[in-house]
Amino acid sequence: MKRSRPATRERLLDAASEVFGERGFAAATVEEVCERAGFTRGAFYSNFATKEELLLALLDREEAQVLERLSAAVDTATRDSSLVSVVTGRLFDLQPFGSGNYGLRAELSLLAVRNPELAAPYLAARRAFRARFQPFLERALASAGLRLTVSADDALVTIEALFDVSARDALIAGADPNAGDNLARRMLPALLAGMTTRHGD
Repeated sequence: MKRSRPATRERLLDAASEVFGERGFAAATVEEVCERAGFTRGAFYSNFATKEELLLALLDREEAQVLERLSAAVDTATRDSSLVSVVTGRLFDLQPFGSGNYGLRAELSLLAVRNPELAAPYLAARRAFRARFQPFLERALASAGLRLTVSADDALVTIEALFDVSARDALIAGADPNAGDNLARRMLPALLAGMTTRHGD
């Protein structure tokens, strides 16, 4: 039975998630991804031009899934719930910026630094994710009578940096990046306080 192209693409992404997680992006090969997916190299190259393009697509899919779950969490929040608490709490549960995909994103960012051809699509992907995340942050803040005093993009870049440093240092130290006392959990409330003010101020 012939597989549809979307199904082939999804299976390659599933295989890449496993292989990259086990071997790291740099050490993993296209052949290993194809073998895990049960496809030939031809199937790979009919969907992705390079291994780097595959990684970008994988991270995009994971971040889209995170945003779907965040949307569901926000939509089911009770009237008595603070959306700020819901959204910031789900940041840790879902790890859109942090340890869940930190290793792969760190490898990709280094590749983008070293490869000018990858820099533009990498930056575009980061901007696109922040643009998709922005409505959740602004809606949560508005529900608490708050507004940003900086641009939403600058706020999200700063939050992303906090999560990345927190995940990086925890992973290097062999600690749990999701521990209740990690840097991001301690500092996110203060960070948000420094970037917001009451509506009308």
